[in-house]
Amino acid sequence: MAVKSLKIREITLTNFKNYQFHAFSFDEQLNCLVGKNGTGKTNLLDSIYYSCFTKSYTSSSDSYVTHLDSDFFRLESDFSLDSENHKVEIKNQKQSKKEIWLDKSKLEKRTTYIGKFPCVIITPDDNQLLLAGSDIRRKFMDATIAQSSSAYLQQLMEYNRILLQRNAVLKSFYESRTFNKSLLVVYNEQLVQFGNSLFEDRKSFIEQFMPIFKEIYKQIFDGNELIDIRYSSDLWQHDFATLLESTEYQNRNSGRTTKGLHTDDLIFELNGHPIRKVGSQGQQKTFLFALKLAQYEWLKQKKQIQPILLLDDIFDKLDNTRVNKIFELIKSEKIGQTFITDTDENRILQIINKNSIHPYKIITIGELQK
Repeated sequence: MAVKSLKIREITLTNFKNYQFHAFSFDEQLNCLVGKNGTGKTNLLDSIYYSCFTKSYTSSSDSYVTHLDSDFFRLESDFSLDSENHKVEIKNQKQSKKEIWLDKSKLEKRTTYIGKFPCVIITPDDNQLLLAGSDIRRKFMDATIAQSSSAYLQQLMEYNRILLQRNAVLKSFYESRTFNKSLLVVYNEQLVQFGNSLFEDRKSFIEQFMPIFKEIYKQIFDGNELIDIRYSSDLWQHDFATLLESTEYQNRNSGRTTKGLHTDDLIFELNGHPIRKVGSQGQQKTFLFALKLAQYEWLKQKKQIQPILLLDDIFDKLDNTRVNKIFELIKSEKIGQTFITDTDENRILQIINKNSIHPYKIITIGELQK
């Protein structure tokens, strides 16, 4: 089966971050968003991400996405998938439920949309995958798998919903000094049902992902370093139902569920040690760079679609070797439509000319949109 070519051709922003109203059209291969800091380059990149995921990559809440002078925002995007054209409209009004329209049909569930237009983003904040808590790494894993499986996303949402309810019950037990065993059993059964399924999906993902990751790392780094990603989960050693039963007393005293799929982690290793502890800045950057390119390749293989690649401020964060690797991949067409932000147009043009990349488009982002 031939890999399908995914492109975003146009996007119109209304009250999205610093854009009150602006329309952009894009090249099918390479788009360079150029402008001074604070003019909206990253915001435009984030609008493309939002069109693919129905959520922002850089903002934790839609309240931070809406323009300060407005109570709503709207994104209108035109995608092409080989010969198929699709129009997406996402509308969000404060105090109202977000609306997602695909080809003039309103979607009732976000889970039916995620993954239709796969996307991978590389940003300076990716170092948090190494330095921050386990929730960041779980989100990376979940966001990757969810783009290939709406069933996984639906089960994850159900798991989190039940976990929230179970924690609320545990908290009420703790505060009232009461206990209802039969009520907890109901939540346990539901949590185990979805948790076991998610565990199997995560195991399968890591098994498929690791060979891709190691091969890409080897391509961009000439050395004898041993790199690894270990999937850490309570369910490797314990049956989930037994685990919940054995930690019941601890849960009652803490007022929350202390063990389960929601504490899973990915352990990134270099030569048998956590890379965040032993890796140099260069080694950590190479690891992260390979991680994101492996995410891209895994999605491409799984979906048989070339994801859109978004690169934010890479020239100041990556050395010339890694930057040139990206442009080699773009030139070879192993990577599809790509967006790059930078403050220096001449720097981008030099690299484009050096690699003989055509076609491309330079989009100059003006002064901060009012």
